[in-house]
Amino acid sequence: MATLNEGALILGGVLTPNGFVFAPGGHGNGSGGPAAQGRFVRGTQTIDLHFRWTLGLVSYAWGDVVVSHADYLRGLDATGAYPGFSEDPLDGFRHLAQDLSGPLAGFVAGDRAEFDRAVAAVKAMPTTWLP
Repeated sequence: MATLNEGALILGGVLTPNGFVFAPGGHGNGSGGPAAQGRFVRGTQTIDLHFRWTLGLVSYAWGDVVVSHADYLRGLDATGAYPGFSEDPLDGFRHLAQDLSGPLAGFVAGDRAEFDRAVAAVKAMPTTWLP
């Protein structure tokens, strides 16, 4: 939980000035070890974070529309720094902060039209199934 809170401080440098507030979520020990969740919230926008040893799943929601970090970037036809690879568990948060300042800056700025276009683009993409 402490690492998630430290990571939230890193992300807060990008998100807090834009009106997002961090809300810690649940935490506990599972078969894979300790895990924690939290989210940044601004009105009906959320960025959900899942942490276990390193920053894991990241998703974005605006109202009832939800998209994963990877799909959001795909929908924008962009690449990002997150997840990146590192021995330092805080680097995932640093990489995500780069994406939120770069290709995902529209979400941070409140550009709903861009968000909706990205989600629509992802939905229109063919699904690839691996055998």
